[in-house]
Amino acid sequence: MVDNRVYSRSYERTINDVCQVIHHAKLEEKDLRPLTQVLYFSEEFPEYKILELDKELFKCLKESDKLVLRGQKTDKAVLCTKNKTFDIKEAETSNSLLLIPNLKFAEDVPAESGDRDIEEKEIVGVYHEYFELKQIRPRLLPLRNFLKMKPYKGIELEEEDQSGEGYFDTEKLLEFVQASEEELVDALRDIQAFSVNGKWRILDNDYHFRVLGQFLALVESNSWGLDQIPFGESLSELSALFPDYVLHHIFQIYLEPTGEYTDNDDELFKLVEFKICRFLGTYLLRTVEKFNLNDFLRTWRDSVPEGMITSLDQLGGLAVMTPDSRPPAIWLLDEEDLPEDFQERFTILFSAKERWTYDEIHPYIKGLTFASRQKD
Repeated sequence: MVDNRVYSRSYERTINDVCQVIHHAKLEEKDLRPLTQVLYFSEEFPEYKILELDKELFKCLKESDKLVLRGQKTDKAVLCTKNKTFDIKEAETSNSLLLIPNLKFAEDVPAESGDRDIEEKEIVGVYHEYFELKQIRPRLLPLRNFLKMKPYKGIELEEEDQSGEGYFDTEKLLEFVQASEEELVDALRDIQAFSVNGKWRILDNDYHFRVLGQFLALVESNSWGLDQIPFGESLSELSALFPDYVLHHIFQIYLEPTGEYTDNDDELFKLVEFKICRFLGTYLLRTVEKFNLNDFLRTWRDSVPEGMITSLDQLGGLAVMTPDSRPPAIWLLDEEDLPEDFQERFTILFSAKERWTYDEIHPYIKGLTFASRQKD
């Protein structure tokens, strides 16, 4: 039983007081738990905040998993579990929420009959606002910008001291990027980052092109089929030109195992057409502000390995084209460089081009909602 009337410390409730209240309420004491809790206001209210948790988040706390608040001073804070990110929004309630440490509920009090007891409980806070949580997409826009500060340009250009600005390990990235650790690692994989001496790096665009170009030239010079590329021999041939960790990274991006082996037990891989055509097309678009569409299609087709077929569908979310203009044109517009705000993104898109088909605009907007991100 909780006596929900609030008293000052100058008046102390007695067993007789409680019995009178039970009588006036026309209750039977045998139907009540043998404990009455009397509420008093504390003389001081600590600076607590109320946070609403669903069953899953509450389970995280009970199992000693971490809930981490992330954000810089200029950011709107988010709360992260090990694999999810939540927006924190202040909400109001018309009821008063009382914070009462160690308050006992019915299940905490034995039902056996016995002498009634009284316990005093202090109210240490009264709240009309609380924070509610909503799962959102991680805020990853700054991630690529951080890694662009020190792109990998080759071992000969690497700095000996990589403890300063521009070099990030996972822990340091989590200080700046509003994402859970698992979401961050997934994002690093998506943007083709790799680890060098414990620091996350992305390849410089020109260096990336040089490594891939040398590899494709090796495939052509050996007359290997696009699905008959020996991994070990390729690595051995190029190891004098590039570090093994760079070659492994390039192979991981552009090769897939076939499940077959050479007579020397060298595993065979195949080239991933979509990724190679997409990168080479993007690299060409970076060389000029705007490309004549017909000239681009011809140059792009000539740049990919023989046997591969280029298609404008491979550039979804990377290029804007106006085939009906005179002359027809195409230029680079990378989805990853656009703001995450809906209105700002649509303003940029429709400033670049007045009319879009669904297939054209879909790659630029499909990642804006949490639901579509989960589905992808």
